[in-house]
Amino acid sequence: MDVTNVTTQNKRYFSAFIFIFFSTVFLLGITYVMWRWMYTLNVLTSPFTTFWSYSLCIAEILTLIVFTNFGLILLKASHLKKIKPDNTLQQDYYKDVFHNDELVTFKNYCPSVDIFICTLNESADMLSITISACKNIDYPNYKVYVLDDGKREDIKELTSLFGCNYITRDTNKGFKSGNINNALSQTDSEIVVIFDADHAPASTFLRETVYNFVDEKVALVQTPQHFCNPDAFQKNLNLSEFLANEQDMFYRIIEPSLSEFDSVFCGGTNILIKRKYLEEVGNFPEDTIAEDSKLGLEFHSYGYKVVYYNRPIAIGLAAASFEEYIKQRCRWAKGNVQIVTNPKNWKYYLKLTPIQAFFYLSGVLYFFTPISRVIFLVAPVLFLFFDISPVLVLFYQIFAFQICYFTLKFAFIYAAKIKISNIVFADVYDLVTSIFTIGSILQALFLPGKLSRIKFNVTVKGFTMTRTNYKYKMPLIIMLAILISAELQGFYDIFYSDVYSVLAIVANLFWNTINIVVLYYGLKVVTEKPEKRFYQRIKIDDRLILQDNNYHKYETHVSNISRSGLNIQASEELGDSLNQEFSVDIEGVNNKVKLFDCAKKNGQFFCGSIFKTPIALYELTKKYVQRIDKYVKFTYKSPDKWDDYYDEDEHGEQ
Repeated sequence: MDVTNVTTQNKRYFSAFIFIFFSTVFLLGITYVMWRWMYTLNVLTSPFTTFWSYSLCIAEILTLIVFTNFGLILLKASHLKKIKPDNTLQQDYYKDVFHNDELVTFKNYCPSVDIFICTLNESADMLSITISACKNIDYPNYKVYVLDDGKREDIKELTSLFGCNYITRDTNKGFKSGNINNALSQTDSEIVVIFDADHAPASTFLRETVYNFVDEKVALVQTPQHFCNPDAFQKNLNLSEFLANEQDMFYRIIEPSLSEFDSVFCGGTNILIKRKYLEEVGNFPEDTIAEDSKLGLEFHSYGYKVVYYNRPIAIGLAAASFEEYIKQRCRWAKGNVQIVTNPKNWKYYLKLTPIQAFFYLSGVLYFFTPISRVIFLVAPVLFLFFDISPVLVLFYQIFAFQICYFTLKFAFIYAAKIKISNIVFADVYDLVTSIFTIGSILQALFLPGKLSRIKFNVTVKGFTMTRTNYKYKMPLIIMLAILISAELQGFYDIFYSDVYSVLAIVANLFWNTINIVVLYYGLKVVTEKPEKRFYQRIKIDDRLILQDNNYHKYETHVSNISRSGLNIQASEELGDSLNQEFSVDIEGVNNKVKLFDCAKKNGQFFCGSIFKTPIALYELTKKYVQRIDKYVKFTYKSPDKWDDYYDEDEHGEQ
């Protein structure tokens, strides 16, 4: 029996199953919201109840639209695989492609590239890694530019020590977009690459991506944003091993699926852009704080392709605290609402294909879902405290419909191979984010003029001595107290009051209980836990030679490394390892390390280690810059171990 044919047939069956499953849930959702709108609205009691009844129904309709968007994405996501690039393609400058329906070999395709590193107030220590990683990209025809909107002499000196180019300007007009546009006016490459200050590329970054521009219709190539540190949810819930980074859902599921619909969104960093098309759309837009979203919209409206390369080949730092996480989300929400509500931008939406228009508009509607989520939070409380009922049907009818619908939605998402842990905690992400972004959304809707006067704040990344900010914790404590009070009120009414519908109270108690559980975990999210590492570890797969004080050498395998130490595996015991220093050569620079926590497993010895002197920029001298440069050459030469989102055994090679 041909295993390949069986596998292909199984994939077709699974695709058909997922499509039927999604269609069933979608039709049930349409039926539900139509029934709600036509037969259940309470418009007879009071003006407020009427308003509240419509608000709740509209919130459910909005949720259905966003789910439809996500469901269509999951139809494509069920067979996403880890990319394993062709090694030949990485080493040789040629590619066979179909161009105008003919197979053409492009030899020595090596367009000029300018790499822009955008910075405002990031530290020289952080920037040194990004600059070094960009400088060490394996590609013959490129230049690196540090675009410093902070106008800092130390960054200028740091850039000079790395042998790269420094650009600044007198004002900060246009924020990041203005910074990039200023650099565009002083450079002339065919391809422009954008990196944020905390995202460092692997040495293969250009070799793996630049060939996409052989297709003359390609304007932009987006690669994933991948992080080496846990986000606020992973860190504060202490679930880094169990819960995926919140951004993984977007960059490892949504973006590659959108690629199948020719609707990839631009993420603002780790991107490559063809300069002539960028000039055609007027360079980076300076009239919005979500310049990346608008740039992708403009390229699609002009009929150009935005390509997604689904493999992490640059690695960065997630927001350092919950406060920074929320500031980032508020900025995204404001910017995207600002784009869609500006009449000047409607011409772009009109030029999109129908499927592109759907994904762009429903994607913007996602930023309105915090309004829906807060409505769902408040609705049971209003009923339990004030008997405000937004529906006019028997509660067992709507409750049964809701349970059936939401159970099927949950089952569909799970069937599409989304990790169960992410499904379970998705509501924690949504509710906590919604509570603190709803103000930004309302500001963008009703006070759009203020957005043009806001101060752009760069998200703080890296190690910080962050403490819990009670302006985030106290609102959740108050809300949790209100929900618990409503819960007690509901139980009191069931046992000690004459009520017209016990089932109505039970139904509202059910949803209120779910909200209490979610808020409990929300409180844990906003309660900051200390950073475990000053420098984050990066997964690698390489070998190093350790030498002890007696000049005995040990060959070791390195599984991860940071600027403060590394994890090693050796086949022989490392002598009296805990009481001596070892020497290790990293790209020609000698480093002293001390081992700790050594353990034997399956005949191998596993040890953690710390450098006697961390690889940091203690002074702006060639000595420290060279040490960082050698560390980066070793650490960032291959991204093969960075991609751990997909299960290789299940998905194999794409």
